[in-house]
Amino acid sequence: MIARLWTVSLLVALGLQGPRADGVKAWIEERAAAQQFSGVVLVAAGDRPVLDVAVGFADRKVSQPNTTATRFNLGSINKTFTAIAVAQLAQQGKLSFSDAIGKHLPDYPNRDAASTITIHHLLTHTSGLAPYTTGFGAGRPAASSAKDLVASFAAEPLRFPAGSRQEYSNAGYVLLGRIVEVVSGLDYSRYVTTRIYEPAGMRDAGFEPVPTNGPRIARGYVALGPDGRPMMIGPGGGRQRGGPPPPESRPSSDARPSTLGENGDMLEPGNPAGGGYSTAADLVAFARALRTGKLLDATMTDLLLNGTFSGAEQPKYGYALREEMVNGRRFVGNGGGAPGLNAELRFEPAGGLTVVVLSNYSPPSATRTLERVLSDVTSAVQP
Repeated sequence: MIARLWTVSLLVALGLQGPRADGVKAWIEERAAAQQFSGVVLVAAGDRPVLDVAVGFADRKVSQPNTTATRFNLGSINKTFTAIAVAQLAQQGKLSFSDAIGKHLPDYPNRDAASTITIHHLLTHTSGLAPYTTGFGAGRPAASSAKDLVASFAAEPLRFPAGSRQEYSNAGYVLLGRIVEVVSGLDYSRYVTTRIYEPAGMRDAGFEPVPTNGPRIARGYVALGPDGRPMMIGPGGGRQRGGPPPPESRPSSDARPSTLGENGDMLEPGNPAGGGYSTAADLVAFARALRTGKLLDATMTDLLLNGTFSGAEQPKYGYALREEMVNGRRFVGNGGGAPGLNAELRFEPAGGLTVVVLSNYSPPSATRTLERVLSDVTSAVQP
């Protein structure tokens, strides 16, 4: 089986050489010229990069280009790291997916929530928690720690009984991050750095905010309309599932925006629900570490990659991973989106292909790019 996977990977790599690779690169460059994509695309077959493209600017003011070393805001991909942290603690016997949150947070103010919401509910977006934020800019919480963010919604009534339906919840993953802190005794960022980033070999991953000057961090850019106000997420139009709501509910499309504005005043600090930074190579390293057992034991790895996906919706959601089939090949991964950022990660759990698309434009800039690249690389050879 392993030998066959490597053979398939090599054939796919060969399929991405020459005209096919040139066609993909040309399409990405066309999107960049039309201000529909700015970022990095990285495809790896096993450990071997077979397509690596960087377009657009990390900082438009100084014409600093995006490169393969540029760090991008990952948005909700950070939820996957939170899920891995919870799974590690479950593997160690320090918590259980069936635990009610009150077991680990005995002072949680909503007593109904404390007794009925389980860690599994939080992981699967079925908790019913009230959202901790409804938008960007003015009015967003000033809190930056997981503890303070939890305090901003913990006393609110539930939107629906736990387990009765699924509704995407940033609050649920903030709460999971707080549980990780309480159970492990470590600050969330410290836990993720030492237990996930470092073992996976993610050298450039972190939660530090966007600096005033930092060519290795991509500034985010939002399409502005003729009136100077942010358009509804574009360029690229549409809205990424799992991303926060846009600052303006006005339509946008793939058309070139009037201008682009920075998103610095629209983002919250990084937290367990999202907002950390990484390079594309870091995410390839993470995928490799997860599927090869560097982060979890064999049983827990199999559970997260194969045993947690349920529901009729496509793609199916698991524990901060989504599952989809492309040309007969099974991929899992996650994505994130907000004004001025869109990130996508997909990989084959069995070890073949990994595709990363990171953008400093709003959704669906990376998502549409991912769809095209996945289609092309999987059509090179069928399983």
